[in-house]
Amino acid sequence: MLKKTLAGLDARLLGMPRNAVLLLSLVVCLLVSALDVKTEFDVLLLYLMPILLASWYGGAVEGYVIAVYAAIAAEVTLVLSRPGREVLPGQWIPLVMHFLIFVLIVRAMSQLRAAQAQRRQLTEFIVHDLRSPIASSITGLQTLASITDNMDDIQQEMVDLALVSNQRALTLVNSILDVSKLEIGSMEVHMQPTELRELFTECIRQVALWAQGAEVTVDMELAVERANLDPDLTSRVVVNLVSNALKYSPTGSRVLIKSEAAGKDVRITVKDQGPGIPAEYLDSIFEPFGQVKGTKGGTGLGLTFCRLAIQAQGGKIWAESPPQQGASMIFTIPNG
Repeated sequence: MLKKTLAGLDARLLGMPRNAVLLLSLVVCLLVSALDVKTEFDVLLLYLMPILLASWYGGAVEGYVIAVYAAIAAEVTLVLSRPGREVLPGQWIPLVMHFLIFVLIVRAMSQLRAAQAQRRQLTEFIVHDLRSPIASSITGLQTLASITDNMDDIQQEMVDLALVSNQRALTLVNSILDVSKLEIGSMEVHMQPTELRELFTECIRQVALWAQGAEVTVDMELAVERANLDPDLTSRVVVNLVSNALKYSPTGSRVLIKSEAAGKDVRITVKDQGPGIPAEYLDSIFEPFGQVKGTKGGTGLGLTFCRLAIQAQGGKIWAESPPQQGASMIFTIPNG
């Protein structure tokens, strides 16, 4: 809940005009100055708050303005707090030192923010440039797969394999962009009553070719038939989790998608019969690029997307892996 609140605040500040950010930073600086006058403790570090706010959400210019103001305010409050309020020899030396330190901080923060913005733009360009050719390849392969008269079994299998690989690549490309959007809270979430049987059926259809090639059965069990959630985000989470399960499932095994009530929440589980997950990795696998050592490739972004997508719906996600019982990926979403 705290992460969601902070993400929402971050997104709101990012959307504010630079002048509004500057004004907000000045207000914070005034509050710090008032606290500095009233208290006997050294609150110099608190002056970094408006400086960081201005340089991160406004820019270098706004940061420098607040840096000047904060340095002067810190020096003035120091004079006001001294008995007799006299200005001692060399009194303005700390002012210059504070200003230089504040300027260095502004420069570092504004450059870091600019680098982050450039990284996000580059990610969007890469995703856009990759998505179109992959989508075209999928369309062509689907058309080719429907023409079975002139292909033998091996050729058909190769087309199916290429189609599965391209679908997985498209899922990964979309996840790269969506992880970035979910992190800054800019992705819209549309909660609505959803039939889980229809949602799970579509998820199973999307992984059917892969499951068939791996000789793994994907089934579902529904104790809860209807839930209030974002169908698109949740569907992509389930597909990601089932795809992960298929990756580690032995031939002839089963992957189960199950829904059940958990208090006021709906609890959805994707369980496989694979080797399981070592206990030390149960938490880290949901972090960016978090992977179990020695696993079959991947980027680790799929589970990160799942975590962010479920948290965006007010839920939580975790993994359970009892010894010799495969792995279960479980998430809950409030069903109010």
